[in-house]
Amino acid sequence: ASRDAVRAALAHPLMLRAKAAERLEREVGLMLREPDGTLVEGVADLAFFEKGKGWTVIDFKTDLAMGDRKDGYQRQIAIYARALTDATGEPAKGVLLSV
Repeated sequence: ASRDAVRAALAHPLMLRAKAAERLEREVGLMLREPDGTLVEGVADLAFFEKGKGWTVIDFKTDLAMGDRKDGYQRQIAIYARALTDATGEPAKGVLLSV
């Protein structure tokens, strides 16, 4: 990513919330067992916890035009959020952030 893209991502309101969050985790390894028994593993780029709001999981994507991959990315971040909810008992939502 270019320097300008990195600066823009760091100034994003979500990143400012992450900086002020009660808890911040980078490169979060997550695992989820699906109802059919399938084990899904992944690494989320960033997760932060805000009291009263729960967790926000962010996955950075460098594809400016995600195109065909966007649905797959959305499923991926939804799995990360479910895995974090299962692991912590706190609500979690996932966000894709283009950089």
